Amino acid sequence: MHAQRTQSTAEEAILQLGLMSEAELLKYIANLYRTRFVGSDRLAKAAVDPQLLKNVPRKLAKRLTAFPILYDKRSRTLSVVAADVTDDDVRQQMQFATGARDVKVYVAREAAIRAAIAKHYDQDHRAFEMVLSGASSRQVRTSRESEPVPGWGQVFEEKDGLLIQRAGAPSVETEEPANDQSREPESEEPPPQTQSRVTAGQTLIEQLSAPAQGDDLTVDPEVYLETLGVLVTLIEQLSRDRGGHSMRVARICQQVGERIRLTKAQVQGILIAAYLHDVGVSADSHVTPFDVALDEAKRDVARRIYTAPTRLLESVALPTVAVDALRHRYERFDGKGFPERLSCKDIPLGARLLAVVESYTDLTQSKANALGRRVTAEEACDALEPHKGTSFDPAVVDWLRHIVLDDGMQSQILSTRNRALIVDPDPEETAVLEVQFAGQGYEIAIERSVEGALRCLDAETYDVVVSEVHLSDGQGFDLLRRIRESAHAKVPLMFVTSDRAQSSVNRGLELGAADYVVKPASAAVVVAKANRVIADSRTKKPRGRGVSGSLQEMSLPDVIQILGNGRKSGRLKVSSGTLRGELMFQEGLIHDARFGDLGGAEAVYGILRLLEGDFELEPDTTPIEDVIGIPTHHLLLEAMRRLDEEQR
Repeated sequence: MHAQRTQSTAEEAILQLGLMSEAELLKYIANLYRTRFVGSDRLAKAAVDPQLLKNVPRKLAKRLTAFPILYDKRSRTLSVVAADVTDDDVRQQMQFATGARDVKVYVAREAAIRAAIAKHYDQDHRAFEMVLSGASSRQVRTSRESEPVPGWGQVFEEKDGLLIQRAGAPSVETEEPANDQSREPESEEPPPQTQSRVTAGQTLIEQLSAPAQGDDLTVDPEVYLETLGVLVTLIEQLSRDRGGHSMRVARICQQVGERIRLTKAQVQGILIAAYLHDVGVSADSHVTPFDVALDEAKRDVARRIYTAPTRLLESVALPTVAVDALRHRYERFDGKGFPERLSCKDIPLGARLLAVVESYTDLTQSKANALGRRVTAEEACDALEPHKGTSFDPAVVDWLRHIVLDDGMQSQILSTRNRALIVDPDPEETAVLEVQFAGQGYEIAIERSVEGALRCLDAETYDVVVSEVHLSDGQGFDLLRRIRESAHAKVPLMFVTSDRAQSSVNRGLELGAADYVVKPASAAVVVAKANRVIADSRTKKPRGRGVSGSLQEMSLPDVIQILGNGRKSGRLKVSSGTLRGELMFQEGLIHDARFGDLGGAEAVYGILRLLEGDFELEPDTTPIEDVIGIPTHHLLLEAMRRLDEEQR
């Protein structure tokens, strides 16, 4: 619980809570993996050959959380310390970087390794201070009482439930002279008062973009906007017809803003307004400027709800551009709107833009709009056309038409947007996918069950179905079978599931799934695969059924057995960090392989050493010559034998 709450490793949590001393913990781990350990105090005093540091890039050391300490030229043996001594990538990468014949990996505390990297690569003379300050020998406390130090850094503290950077905290990416002696800990003094970087007149975006001073917590504007988009999308999931609405409004506003060359701060301010314009507004009281233009009775409803976002966020220093856009989006171009009866260009540009884009998005997304049905992009632009010069700025309507229709060519994302049906009982999983799909211009529907998905398919047309195997009222296999037996047989279905059992993978592919992706999987990768599945279905050139996933969730031997049982042909591509490998299958048998400079059986053995990374099968029926000539099960046995010998 402490490790999870403080975002640290289990080992760091044990040391922070004082449950074991560092020496006891490292000795235990070293005995467990039959190696030796290096304590933080010894690592802090270690002298390291500068040439060795040149051979091992800083980025590599940081990525592996490993640090080289000694190279014996006579035996060409490299000694390194690592937080995870079981990571074969440490041996392989260090061996490749230095040309060593052998690599010995000793265990050390993760915080000490990062301090060593900071000391020797970045010349930080204080890198080991926090590590050697006694954090590993604290008295045992409860999780609530213990200092919430996330991982090795120990530069954060908790204030009002939030993690903030501790004033005067040392940098952790730095270095120190090789023969530095341990120093007496300096007396703690109150941190000096720092001047706030937030000054009067600054917009929120300007504040976020300002350089950090002292203990300020900085947020990148892009991260801020992305977080805002995710949170608003989660809220909108509660409404079936409005899921992803604000994300679409923001995306089109950004396109228009960038097309007419607004400044970055202006675009960001309009984006904030686009994300927030429906906050605090219920589905029943939602009214767009287009609704008001068609029905004067909607004006009173709009008057009641238009201040909801700014009232709810009154304590937040929103940018002036965002506030103006939210306040004046119901103004009319002819001066007959509210709240101030502004007209023409006296209306803030963000408000004019938001009014048109919100109305357009509602027409193309919601069946409950003023026209009573979802319409195409062209129909929506035609519906806005009569209100140019009265309700809407004519220039903004023209900009929108140009962007979404692109002079009549259906190449822009909303005029030819794809539609995806996500079927998964887990709200968190669907929220992540919805945000990613919406960001790529998809219209999304979400269901939790087999029956709900079938009803959705009967009511609407979808380009792809993305389904979990385990649903609230049955299995995704049942859904796939019933789709294939219905009028929707041509709609491709891909599984994105936590079920990595060999039997499940085989069954999904046998039933005709377009792809089988094992969780955890990047949402961006899922969308990319969905794009490819849709393209294949439209060109009527099926590329075959694939399988992909993470090596942490499904080991390579398991994947190879699945492909063997299913007599699959194709190329299994494996990646782990910078390492890339490829196994060529013919009717379930490995006929060839490539791994760096290796080929044939040796490449197979090298690939099977990888325990982390990703894999993906690209089906291919092109005949592959059997250049290995060894049965697949013999290759697996030999690979296991070699691994056992290395671990002795």
